[in-house]
Amino acid sequence: MAAGVVYGKRAVLEALRSHLNIQEIRVAMAIQPSVRSEIERAAAESNIAVKESSARDIDSLAGTRNHQGVVACLGNEPFAYVESEAILAIAREKKEPPLIALLDEVTDPHNLGAVVRSAECAGFHGLIIPRHQSAEINATVMKTSAGAAAHLAVARVPNLVQAMRALKKEGLWFYGADAQGDRPYNEGEFTGPVGLVIGSEGRGLRRLVKAECDFLVRIPMKGRVQSLNASVAAGILFFEAARQRRTQGES
Repeated sequence: MAAGVVYGKRAVLEALRSHLNIQEIRVAMAIQPSVRSEIERAAAESNIAVKESSARDIDSLAGTRNHQGVVACLGNEPFAYVESEAILAIAREKKEPPLIALLDEVTDPHNLGAVVRSAECAGFHGLIIPRHQSAEINATVMKTSAGAAAHLAVARVPNLVQAMRALKKEGLWFYGADAQGDRPYNEGEFTGPVGLVIGSEGRGLRRLVKAECDFLVRIPMKGRVQSLNASVAAGILFFEAARQRRTQGES
């Protein structure tokens, strides 16, 4: 049942603020009074019932004990994916060049959650993931992202390469993160319409995805280990893009 829930205080609060399809909220009898009060206030604003449950029931609903005593039970369609065009529309509404993250078969939901959190915090307009061989937005992603998944537009596409080709027609340039990239990541030009592509935890970017990238950038390494966790690499690139755009706006 964990696929139809959001658990953890912060994730549930963010889900409430984003008007996610929440049917009810369960809190543990032993939950901290201050946490309970905060959850109840936020739930009341959305007319969502808060019910008390035993710790065993909360564990069962969440599918984990790492729930902080609060679980939001979602409707039949707990997360609403968008089309890629909707992400472009968000950028147009903000009068900003599109800034989109793309993940190439990142299968670990904890990594996906961390990437979502970094993308949302860095001001990305959206995220694109493939429909197959990829983690999806679920309770673990919501918890790991600290609720950021409720605020970031996420498109789930049948074919990542085809999605990139369609976005190129809209003026986007693609930078892929690759250990053998021909330039350091901070020499990329991220102020225009850009897609930043992050590969999977094991093999990195697939051949066809890599070939579709306009540029390949690397993160220089000094240690003996010559690779980074996908979410760490994503965070470094995402906030470089945010820095460049902030600097451009200040000039």
